[in-house]
Amino acid sequence: MPVKIRVEMMGHFKWIRRYFLVVFIIGAFVLVPGIGAGDALAHEGEEHEKKILGGAGTREGLSSSPFRNKRDHEIHWYEWGDEPFERATAEDKLILLDLTAVWCHWCHVMDETSYSDPEIIAMLNRDFIAIRIDTDRRPDLQARYLSGGWPSTDILVPSGELVFGATYLRPEQLKSVLREYQQLYTDHKPEVMKRAKAMQEEMKAAWASHDAPKGAIDPAVITRAVSLMKGNFDKENGGFGASPKFFEHDALTLAFLMHHRTGDEELKEVVLTTLRKQLGIFDPVWGGFYRYSVDEAWTTPHYEKMLDTQAMAIRNYLNAYLLTGERRYRAAVEGIMTYVDRFLSNPGRGGFFASQDADVGSHDPHATFVDGEDYYLLGEKERLAIGIPHVDLTVLTHWNGLMAESYLKVYQALGDERARDFALKTLDMLYVTRYRKGAGIAHYFAHGKPQQSGLLVDQVAFARALIEAYVVTADRSYLQKAEMIVADMHALLEDKTAGGFFDMAFDPDAKGMLLRPEKPTIENARAAMLLSELYYFTENAMYKNGAERTLQYLLGTRSPYPPALGALAVDRYLNYPLHIVVVGEKKEQTTQRLWHESLRVYAPGKTVMLLDPSTDELAIGEVTFPKLSQPAAYVCTDLLCSKPIEKPGELRESLKRFLAATVS
Repeated sequence: MPVKIRVEMMGHFKWIRRYFLVVFIIGAFVLVPGIGAGDALAHEGEEHEKKILGGAGTREGLSSSPFRNKRDHEIHWYEWGDEPFERATAEDKLILLDLTAVWCHWCHVMDETSYSDPEIIAMLNRDFIAIRIDTDRRPDLQARYLSGGWPSTDILVPSGELVFGATYLRPEQLKSVLREYQQLYTDHKPEVMKRAKAMQEEMKAAWASHDAPKGAIDPAVITRAVSLMKGNFDKENGGFGASPKFFEHDALTLAFLMHHRTGDEELKEVVLTTLRKQLGIFDPVWGGFYRYSVDEAWTTPHYEKMLDTQAMAIRNYLNAYLLTGERRYRAAVEGIMTYVDRFLSNPGRGGFFASQDADVGSHDPHATFVDGEDYYLLGEKERLAIGIPHVDLTVLTHWNGLMAESYLKVYQALGDERARDFALKTLDMLYVTRYRKGAGIAHYFAHGKPQQSGLLVDQVAFARALIEAYVVTADRSYLQKAEMIVADMHALLEDKTAGGFFDMAFDPDAKGMLLRPEKPTIENARAAMLLSELYYFTENAMYKNGAERTLQYLLGTRSPYPPALGALAVDRYLNYPLHIVVVGEKKEQTTQRLWHESLRVYAPGKTVMLLDPSTDELAIGEVTFPKLSQPAAYVCTDLLCSKPIEKPGELRESLKRFLAATVS
């Protein structure tokens, strides 16, 4: 007889007639309270807080609090590793796996309630092995164990396979689940462990190369995505669909691109309406965007602030400013950067911090807990008198890649040299401290060494930022570093038969669900875009072929992917971007002016290169540029280039004439 295993998802119970139910849901990335400060030393947290407070804060808090029986620190939490699994096996105990988030309000509530309940603390310390996961640091575990959202509450057998998954559980619910599954394990252990062993073998076998259907790289993918975007657009409130509303950065990027290419005014309205309405969840006191809107009108924020949210918002608001010249969009960019500079950056070492909490006092058992709904309605003085929502000082490579790229785009559009310098400082620091040839770049740094090397999400985001660094510096070493990371990505992660990339390298000694292969569609789409980008800068067909294999996998798989992102990846592969090539001595003033004007030109998807006759070959692929007596810029497609443009002030008009001629 199969064992009935009950799984709670979002408060609803389902009876499943099978030995095991494994829940795999891919979502955003989070951080766990109580697991160190990542790259920063302990005193840096204090110094960072002083920088933010500026001597104004008293940290006395309010006179009352809705919680304050916080005792979750009394649970004997383990980090993921060999020790808890060895102990679970030796003591024959189930594992309680908690996936939580530094910034997550309901994670804080569960710490204040369920994990502070004396009976639950005693049960976990006596009868279970408790593991708490930082899923910002461990996106590989998040992809395999996150059960619907944050917090996730999972129960595993000693070898790490999942038998129960839920989100937030009230104290009485959690007590019931712990008792039920302990009894289930006691009564049916042989059956459960037999199935766990079979699952291990199945997962190991799944890493072997296999054939997969290859999808057609069809421009219709772009057309369908644009049509879907228009159909889902909320004309009244901006954004797409109903509540809750999250930022759809890729959809807006696609709309900007297609409006520029086709002149479709409906797409212009989509992006500008959305960007205006989204300002409803912009913090008017400190700047920066909250994570999402609870309502469809962008008036009720969920108050945590994430680095990746800020990074992608910068790009879309920057595009809106370049398209329209309207000050409000530039002000949004500057407001985001003001917030990031103050709260999420390390001016000494370089690097951007991961997130800021929705609530105050969520990590200190002795501090007053203040809900974000109350706190963020206050002004500067009142906020600082209470204290600061916790800033997670972990420097995550993939989000740093996103933000460094965004800062470099700000430099191109607005000439902000401070943004350029900090982005380059960050990329240089991370490359030196985290990259090891053959292992890829690591996800974060802790315990004196790089951690989690070779994850797909980091290779893609960081290599893309290095390409952007090459664009703004003309320093070929940045392009070479990007190529080295991509070489490691192919060697470590590519499925050589079926195409596409795994999220991590196979480890036969991995625990639990880490034996299950994952080929995330979102990161594969971004990997295809990265490879296409490298091809356009190097004309090396190896990258074009890699992009093709990855897209064929992506378009042939049954796994869902965001339509706009898939369309962007297909477009980057199929449609040769506008090239602006400046040829001239880098030190010459005219060269610099032509180069900077090329960087500032609004043309979504364009590439810009500077070729210095004293150091560079004056060729890109089969196109060779003449060495003239004075610097010149060329506007190129895949078929032809313009006449040399020698006056910076004529570049934009020459670009318009050239594009008009090529279209006709």
